[in-house]
Amino acid sequence: MSTLRSRATSEQRPLPWSAIAAVGTGLFGLGLAVGGYGAYVSLLIARGVSPDAAGLGMSLFLFGQFAAVVPADLMTRRTAVERVAAAGFVLAGIGIGLGAVLTLEATYASRLLLGLGQGAAFVAGMKYVGLRTTGADTATAQGMLGALFTLGLAVGLAAGPVVVPWAGPAFPAVGAAVVALAGGAFTARLATVGPDARTVLGAYLEPFTSAGGLALGFGNVATFGFLMVASTWYAEVVADAALPGTAVLVGFALATVLGRGVGGWLSRTYGERATVGGTLLGLALVLLGLAAAIDVDSAAGITAGLVLTGFGFGVPFGPLFGLAFSELADDAGVTLSGMMLVGNGAALAYPWLVGRLLAATDGYAAGFAAMGATVGAIWLCWRRTVGG
Repeated sequence: MSTLRSRATSEQRPLPWSAIAAVGTGLFGLGLAVGGYGAYVSLLIARGVSPDAAGLGMSLFLFGQFAAVVPADLMTRRTAVERVAAAGFVLAGIGIGLGAVLTLEATYASRLLLGLGQGAAFVAGMKYVGLRTTGADTATAQGMLGALFTLGLAVGLAAGPVVVPWAGPAFPAVGAAVVALAGGAFTARLATVGPDARTVLGAYLEPFTSAGGLALGFGNVATFGFLMVASTWYAEVVADAALPGTAVLVGFALATVLGRGVGGWLSRTYGERATVGGTLLGLALVLLGLAAAIDVDSAAGITAGLVLTGFGFGVPFGPLFGLAFSELADDAGVTLSGMMLVGNGAALAYPWLVGRLLAATDGYAAGFAAMGATVGAIWLCWRRTVGG
């Protein structure tokens, strides 16, 4: 995730390495579970589940985050922040473990619980290290946490299609659950911080009542939201196109991770607004190009499109949240929760939609064209408000 401002203090504090290790362990486990879901989608489809029903699992995950972030932030204002984060990891770990049972009902319950737990763990975990650090150390600590989640997602995405068919669905699910639960146990033992200052419920949506605020929130659709769509369907795309799946997925995963660092460099060189706006336009064109490559069955075009979308999802994430924290609410917890609320809420239909269009057209071109058109609309909104 991006930088969350800390409480002002005149005393420089050292980086809380124990907190980074504890929360980061849990986030890495969550990333493993989120990134590995595409392999479970492939198994469900192979067992006769319709693509839209299989994709709905990721939609439920996004809905879980949507439903959890504001209650979790409110809880951090009433009780110790680390306890809220630990509870989120435990709930997510239970959900991940439930995914070892490969039925549609168990999968839906697993993804929903994972989303609820992740929403709470993200908000509280980022706030915890923000309240333990000051200045540039806050960005460093929270950047490490975001990198660990993204690394877990990359590992799950690349390894899932290999490990799940080889070891079965239970092994990777239990493994990711153990990591997430360990993160919860370590986090619960951290030094107590909080609760944070209280706020009112309406404060979470107030920053998004303007066109510029909505543009920032919708930007999160094209970064985190559509990254979740990609992690759902890319394993199926490479299998359907008879591509070297592991190599392509590793390339996409590396591009996503490297994109976070590239986004910071571009922001320092060209500014946050230009970086986000340019990347949104590029991502829209790449998604439309990917749809065209799928339509004509171009292996080279599909490979290039899949990898380039990794940069498209990764590059604007940090600059987008950097802008949100400087332009929206003074309360960083309100800004973080509101950005996740708008982004997840607007993106949650797309994992199901891609599956639905796959079932209707017998191909992925329509689904990725819809994503590209959506990102194009977000870019136009950005140009007319924040980017202009």
